[in-house]
Amino acid sequence: MNNIILMMCALLLTACAAPQVYNGKQQFSSAGYSLTTPPRHTVDYFVEGLTNQLIESNQYLTASTPLAVTSFVDLQDMGVTNWLGNVVSENFMFQMQQRGFTVVDYKSTGVIKVTRNGDFSISRNWQELSSQQPVDYVLTGTMLRQSGGVLVNARIIGMRSHVVIATAQGFLPAERIGRDLDFMNKIQIRNGVIMRTEQQQPTTNNVVLRP
Repeated sequence: MNNIILMMCALLLTACAAPQVYNGKQQFSSAGYSLTTPPRHTVDYFVEGLTNQLIESNQYLTASTPLAVTSFVDLQDMGVTNWLGNVVSENFMFQMQQRGFTVVDYKSTGVIKVTRNGDFSISRNWQELSSQQPVDYVLTGTMLRQSGGVLVNARIIGMRSHVVIATAQGFLPAERIGRDLDFMNKIQIRNGVIMRTEQQQPTTNNVVLRP
């Protein structure tokens, strides 16, 4: 009897210590919320699983090798991304850095811009970024909209060799994403500025990631 009671207490303590899971749709209940164990979005767990796959299949990437993470793109139009592609890339930056890898944030301007609206040190305006970045590998991937969710493929590629050294794949159910899959509201870069549009406008202004 005592063993059963102790086991139940241990399970309760484990449940309390684990972060709450939030899918982004229903209103979040703060009951039992702890500042020391913040809740996690379901996308976090999804990307964590993909990261585990990348680590398991990794052949060459080491902790000291500079790695950049780019937006995940639409498989049917690799010049286009959206909010989900940027969220996934941000999550990968977190996961790889937490595992001790050297993650290069090429969107860092190297300065702090102080304005009335806030203080900023990162940007997507190519004119504010260094034209060359020391990167040996890039983590990127594609997304394919399917009924019920999105198929996500991730890979790490050598900048010099173009060789894929790690891969991962997973299906993200729409109900776990937390907002509608509005792939019509696409993001494109036009003259270094983020534009939400359907028009296909090529841009020649790029930040070059050099190995």
